[in-house]
Amino acid sequence: MRILIVGGGDVAEELIKSVDLRRNEVIVVDSESDRCRELSSKYDINVVNKDATDVSLYTSEVSMTDIDSVISLTDKDETNLFVLSIAKVYNVPIRITRVNDPRVAELVLKLGLGVPIISPSITANMIKNYIDSVRSPKLLTEFEDFKLYLVSISETDKVVNKAIKDVELPPDTRILLIFDGSKLYPPKGEEVLVSGYQLIILSKASEDELSSYLKG
Repeated sequence: MRILIVGGGDVAEELIKSVDLRRNEVIVVDSESDRCRELSSKYDINVVNKDATDVSLYTSEVSMTDIDSVISLTDKDETNLFVLSIAKVYNVPIRITRVNDPRVAELVLKLGLGVPIISPSITANMIKNYIDSVRSPKLLTEFEDFKLYLVSISETDKVVNKAIKDVELPPDTRILLIFDGSKLYPPKGEEVLVSGYQLIILSKASEDELSSYLKG
């Protein structure tokens, strides 16, 4: 896959780290020359030092017809709108942008420009989910007899600092995923549950029963 990332900030760098650069070609565009040099020296990617609103970027610098994904991560909503509009003209199939204003996100969806990710809303929702699930499991949804819970681990929980293999759980209960604040991944038996972890748990148990096993 050929991925065009517009805006070479911290979010872009985290994305670059997570991409398999042996199987994907990544092109980063940023207007700051120092940042371009830094990214070029650290990663096996193509870096273009240019303003994202310069039309020549898309007509001569980058072959847009060969791009599979455009991800616009600048700190200006209007620039991100422009980038996604260009990507839509070239029929780039995957178009994603970070936006700050919910109204801009709504506009992106109405115009069919791509997928908007509202940064402040995501951060606020993550904090709210932690608050809601730190005292007791938060029910997310139900599948017949099973329930999907979100549980946040705190310093006073009975399972804190225990390896998953040593944690006693109710019957028909499984920890599906762990979120450590930076990434979501399936757990391993040796994984130690530390304060601040969030768990996605599938169980037939009630909230109170699950809480008694995890929280005490």
